[in-house]
Amino acid sequence: MKKNNTLKVVLIAMFITVLLTWIFPIGYFDTSMQTFQTDIRYPMGIFDIFYNLMIAALSFGYIGIYLLIVGAFYGVFEQTGAFRKISDKIAKLFKGKEYVFFATIITLLSVIIAFCGFCYELIFVLPLIASIILLMGYDKVTVALTYLSSITVGIMGSLFASNVAGIFASYLDTNYSDLIWFKIAILIIGIAVSTLYIMLRIKHKDIKKDTDKELIAEKYDLKTKKGKHRRIWPAIVIFDLIIVLMILGAIDYSGAFNIDIFDKFHEAVMAVKIGDYPIFARILGTAIQTSSSGASIGLGHWTSMELQTMIIFSTFIFLATIVLAIIYRIKPNEVFEGYKEGAKKFALGAVLVTVSYFFLVSTTYSPVILKILNPLLTLTNGFNAITYSFSYLVSSIFSVDVRYTADMLIPYVKTLVTDISTYPLIAFISQCMHGLTYFIAPTSFVLLSVITYLKVSYKDWLKSSWVLFIALFVISFILFIINMVIV
Repeated sequence: MKKNNTLKVVLIAMFITVLLTWIFPIGYFDTSMQTFQTDIRYPMGIFDIFYNLMIAALSFGYIGIYLLIVGAFYGVFEQTGAFRKISDKIAKLFKGKEYVFFATIITLLSVIIAFCGFCYELIFVLPLIASIILLMGYDKVTVALTYLSSITVGIMGSLFASNVAGIFASYLDTNYSDLIWFKIAILIIGIAVSTLYIMLRIKHKDIKKDTDKELIAEKYDLKTKKGKHRRIWPAIVIFDLIIVLMILGAIDYSGAFNIDIFDKFHEAVMAVKIGDYPIFARILGTAIQTSSSGASIGLGHWTSMELQTMIIFSTFIFLATIVLAIIYRIKPNEVFEGYKEGAKKFALGAVLVTVSYFFLVSTTYSPVILKILNPLLTLTNGFNAITYSFSYLVSSIFSVDVRYTADMLIPYVKTLVTDISTYPLIAFISQCMHGLTYFIAPTSFVLLSVITYLKVSYKDWLKSSWVLFIALFVISFILFIINMVIV
């Protein structure tokens, strides 16, 4: 990564966060007293910085581990030869049909995210997308734009994702179906605008110069004992199976569609006993019996809000890696080498993603953000879409995580805005602003994991993405205004 630009930006953001705790006193909403509380300053010292980094690593380090496991999978997947063959076939299929390719990829990823709420889980498909786009002759920024615009638009248009739309629904007592046509509108328009922006950009004469061979799958030609080329369909089946399991596991069947069959099935399986011994519960392990909150962890509850979910996904991917090695008869030393080389590509991303949670930990222990934003939130009586949008955007930059941002901001906003008819719009604005944060903020674990893998500096990313960011931001506000006019 050129001159470690991204690392420098993260360090600067950390310095600003620490500085804010020295300038502003803390301010938070006391839910028991239903009042805004302010207190003395709690400035972060040198040992506090390292303490918060340690807490971030202990509490959220599993995300970094997930990235390393994904990298290890691709290290072995590449050795099967299937990775390169799939990349070549898709690149060749869409030659001269780039608009169709980008529109298809962005649509598929955005819709999956709108239903499932994946934030970093779909990093699983990033190396494949990168290999295809680079083979098509485009640059790494095009890869980043394709992937990150999909994540952003999917979060902005979240329809039935329990860890995005579901969180705002729980805090604001709204329903998934509220403003659903506006959510669909931002999905459709966002997909169209993102695709159009990428197509306009790649027509620029200097775009087709960057082909990073390290990110393009290498050619491997594995043969059977009889000298025949090994088929790629087993690798395709395994790869697709992982994606299908992720999607099926994340759709909120009970909360969004009132379908509880999967919850009952999970409970029934876990209750099976041989004598007094719960056989399946012991074989599968306690990690997938219930979540940390005591809720079911069966199909429909595999969201990024739970550690257990990442254990499940990581286990699937790790087992798939072993199965690939067995099917394609890859030697153990080559498997370990694949693990090492694949994980190495995500190593810096794993570190920075973990560090990105420093901002959440720091602003939780020294809650200055709500104190800073309080004058803006109370600038007008009642609900103000402009001040709330800006407040949520700033909050999410520091809180990083959807649930933590909602928990910090929304309970207080509900005391300022008593007209419950505006709550669906507040929920819609919240998910739009959070999606935009993932796209542009240097604290975004989604952004950091992508640009570090692609070796795109934050400066280069900002130069290439700010126009699309503004476009999506303006489109969001137009929809906010339309809603306020017609409701």
